[in-house]
Amino acid sequence: MRVTSPDGVAAEITVLVRDGLSPRDVVALDAPDNPTLIVANWLSPRSRDLLDERGVGYMDETGNARLAVDRPGLMIRTEGSQRNPTPEPAKGPGLRGPKAWALMRTLVEVQPPYGVSDLATTVDTDPGYVSRLLATLSEELLVSRVPRGPVEQVEWEALLRQVTSSYSLLDSNEPTNWIGSAGPEQFLRDLSATPAGRWAVTGSFAASELVSVAAPGIAIVLADDPERVAALTRLRSVRTGGNVVIARPYDDVVFDRTWSRNGITYASPAQLAVDCLTGPGRMPTEGEALLDWLRARAPQWQAPSLTRSADLP
Repeated sequence: MRVTSPDGVAAEITVLVRDGLSPRDVVALDAPDNPTLIVANWLSPRSRDLLDERGVGYMDETGNARLAVDRPGLMIRTEGSQRNPTPEPAKGPGLRGPKAWALMRTLVEVQPPYGVSDLATTVDTDPGYVSRLLATLSEELLVSRVPRGPVEQVEWEALLRQVTSSYSLLDSNEPTNWIGSAGPEQFLRDLSATPAGRWAVTGSFAASELVSVAAPGIAIVLADDPERVAALTRLRSVRTGGNVVIARPYDDVVFDRTWSRNGITYASPAQLAVDCLTGPGRMPTEGEALLDWLRARAPQWQAPSLTRSADLP
């Protein structure tokens, strides 16, 4: 393909047409000598990320596209489907659902190595399921492990992004809306002083402890018993709106590796990033700021093992 600017500067772009391109196929590509564009029926988020890293452009039939050429100056980027519209029969378990999210979140926030049995115990699920899910993650080049051996390496940021492709803060948990008459800040102070069972603050109030984006307005809490939390802190139920959201979580893993400041318990940095990236309003911006925070401080925020916690900087 040849592109020419109005002032006559031209560039030749090599176009490679493929039925599909798995992450392993991307890694096997030869480094391009000139601008290259991969065209396929559909490209997964992981394949697109790897093509980005290699400086290879891409375009698929659902509208995902990225092409950058220095001369003449050209930049195209569009978003299409994040899921394959014509998927092939799955060879292993899908990367969706509470236990998949729980396992992937654990992989993100705990430094390897660790084996299948230990992971299964940690997320309270079947070792066979963990083994099959790890095989799927390995095919996506999200984890590295020797055959039948422990996980040795985790691409934590790509794995966290994988979680956000199917998880959503307000859809994957069970939220209820409330009004705290004295405001969300007072609600959190009241919560810290009550025997309300297991709970962890997530969303904007938690993010503001680590990054500064904008003043938070709604307190979001993950809790085993939302009604008990509401009763002990004297909240009033509303159908929509309000200044407090209490959600029954998708899995008990949200209470793992929490941390505290000033008597308030917060969700782990990985859970917090996933929640903000998939939350409403300005929360995705806070999520991106949290990703910057995580990148700058890895592996300090990651637990050294499945049985130990990290010391947050």
